[in-house]
Amino acid sequence: MPTLLRQTLLNQYHVEEFIAHTPLGELHRATDERSNKALALTLLPKSISNNAEAFKELETRAKKIQSISHPNLKKFLGVFQTPTLAFLLEEWVDGPSLQTVLTRAPLSVEEVLVYTQAICNALEALHKQGYLHLHLTPDLIHINKQGEIFLGGIAYAQAASKQVETKPGKLPPLYNSPEQIEGKTLGSAADIYALATILYELVTGVWINGKRAPKTNEAISRVHLELSPPAPISLNPNIPDNFSRMILWALRKKPEERLKTTTELLSSLALAARVSVDKIPPRINLITAPVTSAILSEWQFLPPPKPNILAADTPPLEDRLATITAPKKKSSRIGIMPVFIFLLTAGFISLFWFVRPTEIVTLPTPIQFTPFAADYTPPPTFTPLPKPTDPHGGRIAFTCTRGDYNQLCMVNRDGSDFTQLTDMEASNYYPVFTPDGGSLLFASNRNGAFDLYLLLFSEKQLFQITENVGNVVSPDYSPDGRRVVFANRAGDGPTSIWMVNADGLNPRLVYTGTGEIVATAWSPDGERIAYAMSMGIPQEYEIFTMDVDGRNHVRISQELQGIGGSLDWSPDGNFLLVYAGPFEDKNIFKLEVPGGKAIQLTDGGNNAGASYSPDGLYIVFNSMRNDEQADLYIMRADGTNQVQLTNHPEPDWGPKWVD
Repeated sequence: MPTLLRQTLLNQYHVEEFIAHTPLGELHRATDERSNKALALTLLPKSISNNAEAFKELETRAKKIQSISHPNLKKFLGVFQTPTLAFLLEEWVDGPSLQTVLTRAPLSVEEVLVYTQAICNALEALHKQGYLHLHLTPDLIHINKQGEIFLGGIAYAQAASKQVETKPGKLPPLYNSPEQIEGKTLGSAADIYALATILYELVTGVWINGKRAPKTNEAISRVHLELSPPAPISLNPNIPDNFSRMILWALRKKPEERLKTTTELLSSLALAARVSVDKIPPRINLITAPVTSAILSEWQFLPPPKPNILAADTPPLEDRLATITAPKKKSSRIGIMPVFIFLLTAGFISLFWFVRPTEIVTLPTPIQFTPFAADYTPPPTFTPLPKPTDPHGGRIAFTCTRGDYNQLCMVNRDGSDFTQLTDMEASNYYPVFTPDGGSLLFASNRNGAFDLYLLLFSEKQLFQITENVGNVVSPDYSPDGRRVVFANRAGDGPTSIWMVNADGLNPRLVYTGTGEIVATAWSPDGERIAYAMSMGIPQEYEIFTMDVDGRNHVRISQELQGIGGSLDWSPDGNFLLVYAGPFEDKNIFKLEVPGGKAIQLTDGGNNAGASYSPDGLYIVFNSMRNDEQADLYIMRADGTNQVQLTNHPEPDWGPKWVD
């Protein structure tokens, strides 16, 4: 019996309906409560969820399989685990499965060819990558409202030329090849046999024994191994004789005697039916596939998902902000949230070399800039929003890598109200809240070079702050909100420290260091600026502070190796959060200011990008401890009680708590 109905897994995937038992496990329809999208969720058997080694092997293989895509393959989203169970997720194809279509078989040759082409194409995409499906059944083939055909269940695809592994599900082996039943080495012929078994049912309406399938696994296996199927034409005289012969050819007991590839199977069946392959419709239509078309016309499709910020066709950024300014429920605790994903760490293992604190360089003469273009409109004045009532900060902004670009996302400290703020073919980095918490400043290259942009939540408007000053990264506000400090590379010069007025006027160079500067942070008292600067070792940095006028530089980091390129002040100004350590094994540290004593807060997991809560009691950071991608985590300021906040197949990183 289904076991998951009405449960919400990982605080995100709500199980709505049991669909079928499949070779992989119990198939359910679930809703992603953060995107309102339907997903296909398959509960994996205890032999997987209770076996750490088996799950790890599946997880490793699944990550490789996720990169395989084809218009006739369901998108595979990955495998997931809770303390008590494991499951896999695929995109949901809303419509009947081929099992439903089989209840109205036999079908015409023309209709069968539409399925043959779609499934052959999907299998060919797997075979070209060196994988075999090996669990092909009608329950894993679905047809959507537009008549498109999709093959699912690729999570358990296995490398060719391997012996078969234990079958994960509990279904009888109705579509297993003889060599699969015997545990022999497998090739693409095993998938061809399974497909031919399905095609046999489609054209005859019965199983390959010429009647209903036996009830026991032993009897089913005996048919696969010993019995020659009756000719399909003897059960359906309306099909061509050569078409019948081609199906039998694909069902031969010895794999070396079968048709060799899915392309050969498709072309042979099309030739037998006297139909050109390029004339076979790519999807179901009323003329060539009347049986399936009738089923689709009767199907009760789900209503379209509610508009959400993750959909590809989301409205403009400004229209998504209504939910942000709506009143939020106050959260009182940090829970273990569904888990999300990680940052790019840079650097490699090398020895730290000691340099005494010293003033490094005299402030260069500021560069003068021409005024902005005539059509530039600075941000309007607006009434600042009140400080958040939640003492730990209600929201966290971060960079969320989605596809080929970095976007901006926001989430409450308890993992609720996830919002993707940007969705465009441009990269957006380094979000930081204004001191009143009512706006978000970030760097984006939407117009070419990286410039600063300000997103006003209350006004639901976006304004460009800098224009053509270079390539801007790592902005931070002065405590009074009047100025912004940032790192900037102008022309061919090094990345240096700049400032600009909050309204975008008077961008100016403040300090050019002896190396590349990658991060800046304004002290809570407004009197000093901390920065991370390269000192000769690639992708490693040292931490300094300076006066806001670019003078009196003091080196803070003294004993840490492999410091990365981010930093954040504690609210009392006594510590700086950094990450450091060997390549791919970074940890979060806090450095005393000005002494530089390092206190380690994490131990393992490859962590980075730490930021204090407004009261200094908590820290948010990104970590790769549970995945090859970055997730966000929260811990107490002393490093205890580390809990996961986000979970997404792509990286979430660089978090900043609302001030």
